[in-house]
Amino acid sequence: MKHTTQRPAGRGTGVAARPTADGIGRTLSAAMMLAGAGAMATEGGGNSYPMGVETHYNGVMLPEGLHSFAYYAHYEASRSKDNAGNDNPRLAYFRLRSDVVAGRLSYVWPGVRLFGATVETRVVQAVASVNLSLGISRPPAAGPLDRSGSRTGLADTALSPIILGWHSPAYHQTAGIDSHLKTGTYDIAEPVNTGRNYYQLAPFYALTWFPLAGVDVNAKFRYAINSRNKATNYRSGDEASIEFGTGYRMTPVIAVGVSGYVYHQTTNDTQNGVAVNGNGNRGRVNVLGPYLIVSPNPRWSVIAKLQTDLDARNRPQGTRLWVQARIPL
Repeated sequence: MKHTTQRPAGRGTGVAARPTADGIGRTLSAAMMLAGAGAMATEGGGNSYPMGVETHYNGVMLPEGLHSFAYYAHYEASRSKDNAGNDNPRLAYFRLRSDVVAGRLSYVWPGVRLFGATVETRVVQAVASVNLSLGISRPPAAGPLDRSGSRTGLADTALSPIILGWHSPAYHQTAGIDSHLKTGTYDIAEPVNTGRNYYQLAPFYALTWFPLAGVDVNAKFRYAINSRNKATNYRSGDEASIEFGTGYRMTPVIAVGVSGYVYHQTTNDTQNGVAVNGNGNRGRVNVLGPYLIVSPNPRWSVIAKLQTDLDARNRPQGTRLWVQARIPL
C-alpha cells in the first residue's frame, strides 16, 4: 500500500470550524460577565484552529514540491451549553451558523533533511461568514438583550514554518508547531468578528498507521497556547486536543470510516487577570461522525465528513460538515 495513492485532502488547514471567536466572545465576556452570566469556554467558545480537520493521513507527509488544497466548512448550532453541560438558562435564544472557505499551500523542500525527516512549510488563509442570533435573558418587563450580528471577512492566517516527517512502510509521523496570526477581521465595536485578535502557538505530533491492507489509523495530538486579546484584556485558556480517524479502503477509489476529536481546555479563561465566572469557563467537547473519501487518482481526492458535537461544556453544541479536496497544480 503506497501512501501516495491514498492520501486524502484532510491534512491540516487553518480553516476556522467555528470562526465565531471574538464575536460571541466579546458578546459574552463583556455583556454577559457584567450580568454574571458567562457561557463560553475560550473567548467566544471557538478556536483559532479548526478542530476536526486533521483526521486523515495526518502522519503522512506529501511528496517533495508544491501542493494545494481547498476546504469548505459549515457549522450550525442551536444550543449553547453551560459548565454542567445543560442548555444555558441565561440565554433567551441562541443560534449560530458559519460558512468558511479556505486555501492551503504546502511546500515539501526537495532534498532537505532535518533529524532524518523531510521538511514541509504550510500556509492557510480562510474567509468566513458568520451569523449569530443571541439574546441574554432579562426580567420579562425588559425582554431579552439582543446581541445578534453577522460578519463576512478574513479569518486569521495559519502558518507552520517547519513540519518534520518520518516514514516507514506501515508507520508515518509528523511533528511541528502550528501558529495562528491575528490577521483576521476584528472590530471590538462589532458583536461578531471573523478574527480572534490574538496569537496562538501549538506544538503537535501526528501519526498514521497501516496495520492491515486497506485499514488506516490516524491521530494528531495538539496543545495550544493563546496570547491575550489586548482589546478586551481577555486571555483564553490553553487547549489540548486529539483528532482521530480510522477507515477502510473498499476499492482503490472509495474509502469510508469514522473521524472526530476530543477537546479539553486545560487552564482558565481570565479577564483582567481574574478567572472568568469563577470557574474559568473551561470548555470540553467530544466529536464523532462518518466520512467518505473519493480518490480517482494519486494526484487528487475529495473527502466529505459529518461531525456531531457530544457532551459539550461552556461552548456551542452543534453539527459541522467538511468538504476537503487535494487539487493538483
